[in-house]
Amino acid sequence: MVRGQTANTRVTVDLGSAALYRSVKVLAAYQGRSLREVVAEALRDWVEKQEEREDLEAIAEVEHEPLVPLGEARREWAE
Repeated sequence: MVRGQTANTRVTVDLGSAALYRSVKVLAAYQGRSLREVVAEALRDWVEKQEEREDLEAIAEVEHEPLVPLGEARREWAE
């Protein structure tokens, strides 16, 4: 495989709703997009949301810790 290229990956998804499938298919067609594009976008958005949630959780863990002056922090790092 050439660097920068990815192999096509297929997945079967049971949406659990014929109405949802039809709605997505119709909206995608209305926008001139494929169902594949819509699903890939939704998955990318979900991954991004999870990463943002992890970042917010990490911030919440340290937000009440006391601030350390930069000079003091540099001295601690140098030790």
